[in-house]
Amino acid sequence: PKDEDGNSLFKYILNYTDTADEGGDFLCSICYGMYNNEYYILDVLYTKDAMEVTEPAIAEMLTRNNVGCAVIESNNGGRGFARNVQRLAPRVKVEWFHQSGNKESRILSNSATVQHNILLPSDWSLRFPLFYAHLTAFKRLFRANSHDDCADAITGIAEREYQTKKRITMICN
Repeated sequence: PKDEDGNSLFKYILNYTDTADEGGDFLCSICYGMYNNEYYILDVLYTKDAMEVTEPAIAEMLTRNNVGCAVIESNNGGRGFARNVQRLAPRVKVEWFHQSGNKESRILSNSATVQHNILLPSDWSLRFPLFYAHLTAFKRLFRANSHDDCADAITGIAEREYQTKKRITMICN
């Protein structure tokens, strides 16, 4: 959303990151803007690259997208990851938290919120092809999914912004 002069109407530009270090998991980092209680996906980093590659890549993404506040899951080494990202992007407020909820129930119980309130760019299949492929192939029967990392991260946005008192937008103030 932009005004008549082409200026952004986003109240906040935020980020949610679910880290991964080794194994089959993907790191999923999503930058998004808030306008009229809807969240617009602006940029995505979805990769199996190691933390020594993704820390500077996320810091650059946060800076490039003018993110004011980022929340990073502290599971699987995420706390150290968050501290390194904060050091590399000092103008961004970086918070971390431990995700203790059951992934399957979190994703399934927030799916309607995600579908109705989180908006993706019209060219997201081209800009974020692997993220697109994994998210659009996600099935309700959880064990049928070989990859759930993008669904988990986008669910984290819905939980933080719509379902809890720990909203990222509140942390940013």
